[in-house]
Amino acid sequence: MEDNHEFNVSVKEADYLKQLASRDESLTGLLKFQEGGRSTKLIIRLSRAEARQLREHLMTRMDLVGFDENYEPNEQGQMLESLTDRFFIR
Repeated sequence: MEDNHEFNVSVKEADYLKQLASRDESLTGLLKFQEGGRSTKLIIRLSRAEARQLREHLMTRMDLVGFDENYEPNEQGQMLESLTDRFFIR
């Protein structure tokens, strides 16, 4: 069985991911948040395959809504880029 990896996300990032998951059942099963104590961060535990699946979803979402008319990342795109990078496992 593959080990799970821990990813810290801010409350703002967690809220964004929860919003995405509310529209896509495939994400709902992946995203289970664990409170990080009294901090402003939350922890998500994912296997390598789950992290890859989440990254693919985020990159697809980036293509759909993440750019302005000049093909520069908009606010949502910046969030998606940050999250895509965060869930990368070497």
